[in-house]
Parts: sequence; structure tokens; C-alpha cells
Amino acid sequence: MKNALLGALAAFGIIAIAGVALAFFKPDILPAWARPQGQQVQTSDNGPFCDEHGVPEKFCTICHPELKEKLLLCPEHGNIPEDICTLCHPDVTKKLNIETCEHGLPKHFCFKCKAERGEKGDDQASANLINDGYCAEFGEKGPDGTLKCKLLPVVRLATAGLASDVGLKTAPVAEEEHVHELFANAETDYDANRYAEIHPRVTGFLREARFDLGQQAKGGEVVAVVDSAEVSNAKAQYITARSAHDLAKDTYARTSALGVSQVIAAKQVIADRSALHLAQASLLNAEQKLRNFRFDDSDLARILRENDTRPLLDITTPLGGTVVFRHAVLGEAVEPTTKLYTVADTSKVWLWIDVYERDMSKVEPGQKVTFAVMGGGPEGSPTAFEGTVTWVGSEVDQTTRTTKVRAEVPNPLGKLRAHQFGKARIEVGLRHRTLTVAKRAVQRYENVDLVFLTEKPGVYRPQRIKAKPVGRGELMEVSWGLKSGQSVVTDGSFLLKTEIMKGSIGAGCCD
Repeated sequence: MKNALLGALAAFGIIAIAGVALAFFKPDILPAWARPQGQQVQTSDNGPFCDEHGVPEKFCTICHPELKEKLLLCPEHGNIPEDICTLCHPDVTKKLNIETCEHGLPKHFCFKCKAERGEKGDDQASANLINDGYCAEFGEKGPDGTLKCKLLPVVRLATAGLASDVGLKTAPVAEEEHVHELFANAETDYDANRYAEIHPRVTGFLREARFDLGQQAKGGEVVAVVDSAEVSNAKAQYITARSAHDLAKDTYARTSALGVSQVIAAKQVIADRSALHLAQASLLNAEQKLRNFRFDDSDLARILRENDTRPLLDITTPLGGTVVFRHAVLGEAVEPTTKLYTVADTSKVWLWIDVYERDMSKVEPGQKVTFAVMGGGPEGSPTAFEGTVTWVGSEVDQTTRTTKVRAEVPNPLGKLRAHQFGKARIEVGLRHRTLTVAKRAVQRYENVDLVFLTEKPGVYRPQRIKAKPVGRGELMEVSWGLKSGQSVVTDGSFLLKTEIMKGSIGAGCCD
């Protein structure tokens, strides 16, 4: 019995020792409750797992830098071990239980994350990422305080001569004086304050037409003569009314004197006074008719003096200017609404500008305007005229959603004509010096404007910038990110953009 007990104890001891050994060398064959506390084991035979860096211990080149000389590395993705390159071998993510970052690489091995944190790596891909200053200036921070902004890789062409083969062209960043401008369609028109339509004001026939198109007329000058029975009747009525008024006035003067001495009845005095008032009213009516025909005091006196009942009416221009319209034909029948002439002062014209309602807040009176006539210059090139905004409309057109803005444009040489179409450029800001680049050099990448700077032949560095159009379609104003004299890629910049858009870009090489 004693021997049996000793044998059992020896067997139990051997099993316990074997269990400890298995727990150390083969922990995965033990149940979870029998494994050492905190130890993680892979389901496949990959050896111990590095909890600190989230990969099998045998691939952790962070804990064991000497493994870099023994393992096959992936140069495309930061020289991490090929066996844990989750971009080249997506299946190992689940197989090895690897935690990846936002770039799809093992979290603690991602060269992009290192660069974004400002850590310098000893691999080519990490060194290829450059800090253009955008992340520090405008990058957003996550809840943990780390920047979520990405660094961008330099693009290196396979050879320097490849740039000309693919059509890359460069231009310097220029500093120039410029002002923010607003472009809109516009149409010229006569200045309504210097424009007059001439009508005869009576019914009759045209006796004389003294001016022709293009002639200069002075204010108050006679431009036409109309033969009208209305004028003759008005003159005769005025002469008659004046005689009747004078007679009634003399009669009342005599009767009023006799009435004072009671020679005649008071009833007669009252009747003569009433007749005088009626004569005065008739005279005023006849006089007003002639004044409506533009007869003045001297004309009225002459009509009475000469008993003038001629049917002729002089038609005068109210202002001086150029005759720009004529419908006057000798002998034609005319009405008060017939337009015989139009006279305009063309030394200044109005410009009606159609400004979209989204831009109305930028426009105000006093701003400078430059107007270019479509096809108005030599060989089809537009001719520019400068003016000033004088009025901003108070309503928006329901169809075009534009507001009328009026500008006055000097036209001393008469080169501008009414109803010419063109483009108006309104200066909506103060002139200032700024950096500008060609618009074709600016690419849009991840909602940010981007240009490529020439580092050396065949090497181009991406630089994010803050830019906005300057009004002219071919240029953009740069407020941040560039310096005067730097060389940026213009033609072919989109090709370089496609290189940094590649998900597998590491060295940023363009073959």
C-alpha cells in the first residue's frame, strides 16, 4: 500500500512538471483557465505575440531591430516585414489579429503615421513625406489632441528628362498689384439726363426740317417748323380775347365812376364787373394755349402787335447735342405724339450692368468700372472704357435673378454707341500687392488647393496653399503657402496629383 501511494505521488509530480512545460512552450493546448494570466496566444502557429506593438513577436522589428537584416522587408510601405504588410497581404490582418491604422498598415509600423506625428523614420518612404506647414497651421486635431492632417509625398520622376516627355511646364510665383474684381454682362445706353425726344405738340403738317442726323444742335435752337390750324386758331383766340378784355375793362371803368355818383343803377355796375371777370378768364385761357405751344412773353407781344395769325409753330430742342434720330419728312402729317427728332449728348453714356444677386453685397456707388465692348477693337479684340458706379438697383429680376447696376462712362471721342454689349469689370476692393499663380497650376486635393514646387529636375514637392480667384480667369491670388520667385508646375500638374493619389504610393515615383 505504501509503495502504491509513493508511485501515485511520483506520477502526479511528473504530470505537473509536464503541464508547466507545456504551458510555457505550448500554451495554446491548455484551456483558457489554465493559461498564465495576461498571456495571448495566436490560433495559428506563429509563436508568441507582442502585445505592445500588435504583431507576432517574430515579426516585431521595433522590439528586435536585428530582425530587419533577417526578414524580407516591404520597401513600398515603409520597410516593414513583408509577412505583416497588410496592404500587400490583406488576409494577414485577420489571420494574425493585427490592428491597423487609418492608412491600412499595422498601427505601430505605419510610416505615414510616424511622419504625421513628427517622428523621423530610417526608411525611404518615411523620408519621402514632407511637412509643408499646412497641418500645423490649418490641420484639425482629434479628441486625443493629435493632428488628423496627412503629410504628402514628394513625387520623383524616373528620370529628369521624363518631365519634358510628359509635357510638364513651370512658371514662377509672381508678386503684383491687384484688386478684387466682379465680372458681369453689360449694355450701353444714352444718358437719360442728356437725352431728348422732340415732338410737335400739335396736329398739322411739317413745313421745315432744319437738321439732319449727326448734326450738332444747341439748346433752344429751332429744328423744325409745323403748319397747324391749331396754332392759327389759338393766335386768333388770343387776339380776340385781348380785345374783349380791354373793352370790358374800359366799360367797367366808366360805369363804376357813374355808379359812385349814382347816375346809373348799381345793377349795371355789377353786370359790367362780371363781364370784365369773364373777359379776363377768356384772355388767360387763350394766353395759356399759346404758352403751351412754347410762345413766351415776347412772342405774345409780337402776335398782338402784328395781329399775327399765321399757322406756323417753331419746334425747338430743349438741350444741345447730336441729332441721333430723325423722322422728320417735309409735308408729312404729324400728331402731338409724333417723334420728329432725338437729340443726345454722347460725351457721356450710361452702362447697365446685370449683377447676380449673390454678388450684390459687394457692389456700391463710387466703385470703378471697366467696360470692354465685344468685338469692338482692332482684329476683334475688345476696347476698354472706364467709368464709375452711380446707382445700384433696388430689385431683382424674377427671370434672370440679376439686379441692374448703372455706371457712367465718359465718351469724349464718341466711340461708344448705345446698345452695345460687352463685359463690365467692377473693382469691389482696394488695390494691394499679392502673390499670384496660374490657375492651371492649382489642383484640388482632399478639399484643399495644391501646387507642385520644383525641388530639382525630376523632383516635385507638393505644397498646399490658400488661394482664391482674382477675377481674371487665368490667375489665382495666394494668401498662404508660397513665396515670390518659387517655381510651380503649370501644365501637367494634374499628372503629379494622380501620383500622390495612389493608395500604394510610398516613394512617390512616376515611371
